[in-house]
Amino acid sequence: MTFRSQLFAFVFGATAALAAPSAHAQIGVNAQFGHPTWGPAVPAGTQYYYVPEIDGYYDLAAQRYIVLRNGQWVPVAAVAGYNPASFHPVVVDYRGRQPWAQYRDHHARYYRPVVVQPRPVVVKQRPVVVNRDNRGRGRNEHDDRGRGHR
Repeated sequence: MTFRSQLFAFVFGATAALAAPSAHAQIGVNAQFGHPTWGPAVPAGTQYYYVPEIDGYYDLAAQRYIVLRNGQWVPVAAVAGYNPASFHPVVVDYRGRQPWAQYRDHHARYYRPVVVQPRPVVVKQRPVVVNRDNRGRGRNEHDDRGRGHR
């Protein structure tokens, strides 16, 4: 064995020996997920928003909404009839897989029913046509009391 190969083996062995204790160290994963453009910035470790407009949640990691349907919390990609740009999400301090465990508190604090203003009902009426009869008096065409029905 040459001096170079001995030196290489020594350096390699020393590096491996020094690295070995750190290989047994606990590895922590802190995944920071970005927030959607319609939501506020979130602190590290945040997993969910509560979205009052849908009375449900948004999972930042899965990028899905979680809504109550037929008594079950269901993840969905989009919520029909809603524009996320009009949402007012609230950052939820919950870590786990079931943010709805705190639903009663979130609902009581943040939910505000959407008030829909009723639109005025427009009733189209037939126009009243007034014709002049031979005597110069005005007569409503729809008036059954007039003489000389058409």
